[in-house]
Amino acid sequence: MLITQTVTKKILETIVHETFTQFGILSSSSLLDSLKLLGFYYATNAGISINIEDLRTPEAKKKYIEIANKEIEHISEQWQQGFVSDIERFQNIIDNWNLATESLKNKIIDYYERFDPANNLYIMAFSGARGNMSQVRQLVGMRGLMSDQEGKIIDIPIQTNFREGLSSIDYIISSYGARKGIVDTALKTADSGYLTRRLIYIAQDLVIREQDCKTKQGVLFVFNKNSQIKNLIGRTLISARKIQSTEEVINQLPNDKSIITLNKDILNEFRFSTPLLLNVRSPLTCKSNGSICQKCYGWDLAQNKLVALGEAIGIIAAQSIGEPGTQLTMRTFHTGGIFTGETLKQIFAPFSGKILIPSSLKTISYRTNHGILVAKVQQESKVLLRNWEGKETDIFLSIGTYLYISNSSFVKEGQLIAEYSIQSLSLGTRKLKPVYTMMEGEIRFENLLIRKITKDNKKIKVNQDDSVLWITSGKIFSLPKEIDYLFPLILDKNRPFALQKIVSPYSGKIELFSQSFIIVLKNKKKYSLSFFDLTKKFPNCIIKFSSSIKTIQHIDKFTILGFLYFFPLCEGKIYSLKKKETKYIKTYFCITESDVWKINNEQVNNISFLQDNKNIVRPGNSISNSLKFSRSGFFLYKDGFKMIFQNATPIFLSRGTILNYKQGDFVFKNQIFATLINYTQQTEDIVQGLPKIEELIEARKPKLKAYLSNRPGIILNNSFSPETKLTNLIRIVDKNIIRCIYNDKKIKRDDKEDGLGMFLGHSIYVKPDFFLYRNSIFKISMIPSGFKLEKKKSKNEYVFKNYYDRPLIFHGKNQYSNWIKIKANEFLFPYVFRFTENGIEKWLKLNSKMSIFQNFKQDYIIQTSNNEFLFLEYLNPVSHYMIPFSSKYLFMSGMFVDIGEPITEGIIDAHELLNIFFNYHLIFDGRLKGIERSLSKFQLILVNSIQAIYQSQGVDISSKHIEIIVKQMTSKVVIKDSGDTPLLPGELIRLSFITEIYKAFQTIDSFKKPKFEPVLLSASNCSLNKDGFLSPAGFQETKRVLTKAAIEGSVDWLRGLKECIILGRLIPAGSAFLNYKNYLDTVYLFKEL
Repeated sequence: MLITQTVTKKILETIVHETFTQFGILSSSSLLDSLKLLGFYYATNAGISINIEDLRTPEAKKKYIEIANKEIEHISEQWQQGFVSDIERFQNIIDNWNLATESLKNKIIDYYERFDPANNLYIMAFSGARGNMSQVRQLVGMRGLMSDQEGKIIDIPIQTNFREGLSSIDYIISSYGARKGIVDTALKTADSGYLTRRLIYIAQDLVIREQDCKTKQGVLFVFNKNSQIKNLIGRTLISARKIQSTEEVINQLPNDKSIITLNKDILNEFRFSTPLLLNVRSPLTCKSNGSICQKCYGWDLAQNKLVALGEAIGIIAAQSIGEPGTQLTMRTFHTGGIFTGETLKQIFAPFSGKILIPSSLKTISYRTNHGILVAKVQQESKVLLRNWEGKETDIFLSIGTYLYISNSSFVKEGQLIAEYSIQSLSLGTRKLKPVYTMMEGEIRFENLLIRKITKDNKKIKVNQDDSVLWITSGKIFSLPKEIDYLFPLILDKNRPFALQKIVSPYSGKIELFSQSFIIVLKNKKKYSLSFFDLTKKFPNCIIKFSSSIKTIQHIDKFTILGFLYFFPLCEGKIYSLKKKETKYIKTYFCITESDVWKINNEQVNNISFLQDNKNIVRPGNSISNSLKFSRSGFFLYKDGFKMIFQNATPIFLSRGTILNYKQGDFVFKNQIFATLINYTQQTEDIVQGLPKIEELIEARKPKLKAYLSNRPGIILNNSFSPETKLTNLIRIVDKNIIRCIYNDKKIKRDDKEDGLGMFLGHSIYVKPDFFLYRNSIFKISMIPSGFKLEKKKSKNEYVFKNYYDRPLIFHGKNQYSNWIKIKANEFLFPYVFRFTENGIEKWLKLNSKMSIFQNFKQDYIIQTSNNEFLFLEYLNPVSHYMIPFSSKYLFMSGMFVDIGEPITEGIIDAHELLNIFFNYHLIFDGRLKGIERSLSKFQLILVNSIQAIYQSQGVDISSKHIEIIVKQMTSKVVIKDSGDTPLLPGELIRLSFITEIYKAFQTIDSFKKPKFEPVLLSASNCSLNKDGFLSPAGFQETKRVLTKAAIEGSVDWLRGLKECIILGRLIPAGSAFLNYKNYLDTVYLFKEL
């Protein structure tokens, strides 16, 4: 082995591992001793420390801060224009600062590697001995974003580093996160230890008890040239098949019956004939009862040879998963609470050139967290970048990547091409965030679609899509209905704009004061009227009372006592006036001098852009070739040589915002006019990943669940109700496609929540000899079906038969017109049917303006111009989902979705996923095969999920350890119906046991078979539901477990290690395993006479 670089911790691990693999345990022990002596020798000769001179801040820091500030300025401008919401702006600020700090960190690493590899700081951080890059970043780069005491991100970054020193504000911002880090370290160490304990209780009874369970089932791996081999080494191979481009499976290897264990040499040979489909044995598919066989487990990874009989693999697996958790805790945040999560990985162009995107690339239009519309990639692919000299490079795009460029576009070096999320931000709690008005004025909607929905018996208005709401500036005067408005052209503080007569309702003596008066009646009763608090009730005006009588004077009934005069608080010309009346109040909306801005007519080249934009202008819109608008507003009218614009503020509202007002309502400043559904964002916990592993192993139900697809199919957005009233004309546009053109102004929207329906399309073939028409309803099942004409009964009646021998009778009738009038009550689906020689195919159209209709009253077969037929059957959705407005869809209408895939954003509920898999496979495969298939899919997903969390933290664990734990968590089923067995509904039974019972019942028809379903048990429940009672009693809830065991008369067969330790017996593992069968004879001295 040739060493050509600095020996870091990782390289040292590789050297030791290679030595152990090639030369065995003695040579590797000797090497380790030599390395230890070498280390001690140099460590005692000289130490290493850092000096302030070692901390060098790169020049590029200013440039990165400038770029971040420019980006934030740009997003703030878009926010002012109403194109992004408050939350998207906040997200953008966080991501920009995060990108700046990460770029700076990469620049620092690059600088040290190239110019100063002997720098003490660099040696410390990269040797793996102590410290990491986030600390180097804070010493010589910038501290960046901090988290507060709750883990939420503070959007003001610390732009200095420790060498430059922190200001007092920086120090205060820093103190939150640092304190949280210290507290968390103490708390999470205990959590990690408890996780290991739970895992050991799950798997402590698993011991290698058999040599070979003879199973032919395994786990499939697709093996490519670039595949990693660490998860395949040491596994037993069942078969290796070559995958051709047509997905045909050929060339089965090996041909002989010998069992092959995969090692490096075999796998490297396989690379020459890739891609291969390898079927390998796994603990998940082992058929041994209550244990795992040698062949399914494979190599003991400590010795690189087949695992020995009696090896306690359950304990090893539990410790392998639990120990890195403790390690993660020990990696305490010496980073002092900085936000280290990189939310987005960005792909930049390595050189200038032309981007070529494959035509087959599937994308959907998607709005990112920053409010930018991008193409979201739906399948793994690659794009080609080619420069002028012919140099080419492939840029790989994973699923979910956001693509910022279009096909055949030219890019500069360093330009952003794509970015993908690495899910380091966790969604925090879901909160309702009130949106306040920033000024008083009138509410105006721009392309806002509103739907009324009923929630908790209240009708609420919700916007259906991302849109913009405007508040146009003006003064609101709310006055009592009886008041006379004087309609002035100019508002003046010294002139009233409205007045009210005050008339006495009684006769008597009057006493007059400055802000009130009292009427004394003959019977000495007193009535008073005060004007003191009227000003508070009528904003934007001052009320003055002018008396027309003298004090202490007798008055008659209906005498005019005086006048209330309303003076405005603002001055200026009134440009426009609007009025609204309710039962008691008149509201006047005046657009005054302070609410408008003007420009000269000469400055504007053309005003056609105003008509195109519905008289709306935004900052940055061009007035002429040289001038741009600096503020937003609505065009009112031309006044001589001036154009008058009304001040307006745009507010972006995301989908699902609850609205409190309607179009044209008047609102005052700081009123709540809408409620956004917002998720607070949090940094990852100090023990990064440990809470996620705990959630998976404890099988907790997530708060923010994703909606999952319960079968494969095509998603269709079904926002129309069956009661939609339309008058439609269908026209045959050309000889191959029929389209439905409808007038969407007449559509009445449904009051329910938005629905997504999933449909399975199929082709129906009709012989092109007749034109058919029918009146009555019938239903066709969703199985792909074809029809052929069986016989012609009479002139107008035909019998068709499908391939499942169900006759359909049609009554034919000649009709030659190309137009067909459709009656009311249609259901609209975005389908376009295309005719081919083999039949009629359904082509999905994403354009909602064109749809094939479905009439509930009539079904049609329509003749096209070349005597082919289109049959529109009574379609039923396969599945229907009621989805809240606030959910973000991951699929567009018309896209294929597979079983168990999330339809909306959120966390997948493992229990729900298992149920979906089982219910789907139960229909197609029956109960036993259904459980087997659903569990094999589900187990692999769970194993990969746990593995992904550890890998994101740079921890390598062999998959077989995780497979053992997952097998234990899914080893039981719950009885739903006991049938003719003595089992009880709700009872948890081992799957292998119930399978034997079920197979026995299948041979006898008279017995009613039991019904059971797979279940995912959490780590705690798995330990408490073990066969026997000693191990569960030693875990937790001892009283409950022992009481239940006593009542049920449970028997413990002492199969596990824990039970034997409690009773002080030899454990059935290790050296004691070989004598396990004769063990009772030895202990109790049962000897032959």
